[in-house]
Amino acid sequence: MIEPTRFESSNFETVFDVFESAFVEELEEMMVNKLFEQKALEIPGTDHEILEFAGRTNYKIRLKRPNKNVWSVPLKSIRASIKKVLREGQIDSAEKKNRGRGVLNPEHALPVSWLMRTLPEEEFDARSFIGNVVEHPTLGEGKVCRISDNGNVEVKFKRRSVMMKPGFVRLKIS
Repeated sequence: MIEPTRFESSNFETVFDVFESAFVEELEEMMVNKLFEQKALEIPGTDHEILEFAGRTNYKIRLKRPNKNVWSVPLKSIRASIKKVLREGQIDSAEKKNRGRGVLNPEHALPVSWLMRTLPEEEFDARSFIGNVVEHPTLGEGKVCRISDNGNVEVKFKRRSVMMKPGFVRLKIS
């Protein structure tokens, strides 16, 4: 959940666009910098799997598993997965949706999911709108549950959960 004091406006649509693009870039840089500094990382939640950094260009990052695979993963796939995690709220749910819908190239599903796990989940949680309080003129206050691919916001109000366009809710700043 993003701290409400960081919002400059209560307009969800504009704040979401600005923050999401900034946070995706920030998390991508954190991942790449961590790989660049440490050269090899043990992936949490796996059986001692190691991911090594093999180089970066403007468009892709090269990763390898010792004595197994070498991947050339487009930064576009990494950004899409980061965006999915920020919109869904959990790394696991975003991984399942990426695999199920074919958003990612199947060859990139494993290295991208491992890259997502190199950062602590708290880093994603601090940059996600999931859990932020919003206001609706007739339904009252609610919490953001998730944001769909096309930008619709699912909000949990007291009596029901509603999927709506981002222009219909306003962020609660105070």
